[in-house]
Amino acid sequence: MEQTNQTGEAVATLTAAQVADPAAPLLHITDSRTTLDAVTKRFSKYQDEGFICQKNTDLTRAIVATTLARRAHTAFQWVKGHNGHPGNKKADALAGCGARKPAPDAVDVAIPRQLRITGAKLSKITQKLAYKAIRIKKAAKAEERRRTKERVEQVIRDLEEDLNVHITPETLWKSLGKDIISREARQWIWMTLHDAYMVGTHWLRPNMSDELKERATCKTCGQTETMEHILFTCTAQGRETVWSLLRQAWTASGGAARDPSWGTILGAACTDRNVSGQRGMTVAENRWAILAIKSARLIWKLRCERVIANDGAEFTKREVQNRWHAEINRRLTLDRRVAALLLGKKRKRRIQLVEGIWSPLLEDERSIPPRWVTDSGVLVGIKRGRG
Repeated sequence: MEQTNQTGEAVATLTAAQVADPAAPLLHITDSRTTLDAVTKRFSKYQDEGFICQKNTDLTRAIVATTLARRAHTAFQWVKGHNGHPGNKKADALAGCGARKPAPDAVDVAIPRQLRITGAKLSKITQKLAYKAIRIKKAAKAEERRRTKERVEQVIRDLEEDLNVHITPETLWKSLGKDIISREARQWIWMTLHDAYMVGTHWLRPNMSDELKERATCKTCGQTETMEHILFTCTAQGRETVWSLLRQAWTASGGAARDPSWGTILGAACTDRNVSGQRGMTVAENRWAILAIKSARLIWKLRCERVIANDGAEFTKREVQNRWHAEINRRLTLDRRVAALLLGKKRKRRIQLVEGIWSPLLEDERSIPPRWVTDSGVLVGIKRGRG
């Protein structure tokens, strides 16, 4: 069970229903709109759709089942959080105690057979819901790949060591769906997390010929060419140049010194908390996610071009620098175009985000017109370093 605020609020509601006298009236007072709506006005919709797209399905079902099993009246009341309510203060204190526990408590989400409802109504099912249900069913049967498990664990360890950010595997996978990650970057991260690219030890399988097994070795370094070698240790021209450009851009925009690692690259979109102490990714963390993921993927692309298309011929330092600036500028242009297509409040929020992310990186920032984000007539680009 994923450890989130919403999960904790739902568990609190379930526990209250379980321990209360079933013959006495019960009033749930909560500051969680998510939990309140899930078990009241949205419950019929979730039930008709088989709870396919609903988060914390087991908890929601258990709350409703426990409530229906009670013989007395049950009511729910919403209060604003952190607004001086005595019950809310006590709940926050208990939440703090729970967070400090060395191991999570066991939560009973069992539902009596007579109250158990499965499946979705045919009149409510859609192609999207059916596809999602099939994926969930297949995922439950699939065995976890050893390489995937090791890579995910490495990302989690690096995030804890480098940024003091604590996440679960579920949080890492869900971060791939964030808008800050482009579709091509999302695919690259997914493949890298699964160690699915045909590099390194993949060429050393028993059924490979001797000629194919030679592809496992980096022709520049003489070492096994794993993805870790490509991103962090290879001496071929490109890798260190790209990381140097990343560090320069990051520190020039006000970021504290940070080295690329599995955690700060593949987990770049997971820094929702702990780094700044606030909930939600800051503008600076969004900036790092864009720069770090773009840089790592460029190193991979340069390696593929060098090995496959150029027959081992290396790029010059100037060529690598130009490629890096072109990649970052393309992302800048994409963000501007997306912002220009939006309307209303979404447009305003996206413009503010784009300005916050990119303004510290722009060439001649002070001379740029105020509406540069959505004005296609304004030409902007990121600063180019010297040397």
